[in-house]
Parts: sequence; C-alpha cells; structure tokens
Amino acid sequence: MSEDRSLDDFASAGEGEGNGEAETDSAEDDSVDVEPAETDSADVEPAESTSTWSTDGADCDRCGTTVTRRWHADGDLVCSDCVEW
Repeated sequence: MSEDRSLDDFASAGEGEGNGEAETDSAEDDSVDVEPAETDSADVEPAESTSTWSTDGADCDRCGTTVTRRWHADGDLVCSDCVEW
C-alpha cells in the first residue's frame, strides 16, 4: 500500500516535471506573487448534509421503517425506499 500524501504534493503536479513533489529551491523560478481574490462570505452558501446515519437506527418519517441511514427529502428524513432518486 502506498504512503499517505498531503494535498500540497498534488497541487504542484502541473509544475516542473509533474512528479508531484513541490520545487522549493529553483533558481529559474519565474513565478509572480498573486494575492488571492477577495470573496464575500455572504455569497458562499454553507454545505448541507444529504443524509444522516444512526447506529441504533431511526424511523423513516414517511413509512416508519427503522433504518440506520436516512436521506433528506422535502424536510423529511426518509429511508432508501422512500427517497426519490
């Protein structure tokens, strides 16, 4: 099994020889410092979960079946039989 790697290892994959390792001591580095674009946090919508999981199980809001995983559907938490795929 391969060794765990940081996402930073992949961020530079398009640079240099593409070996996935960041180049830090390059005399021929022509990069330009660019400040990140400012974002208005009001424009960013928070992530929402699509499902929930319960070790002991919970009842489906529509059919009442006890299941370990339920999905959000129109304000209800429903089992796989009741969710519209």
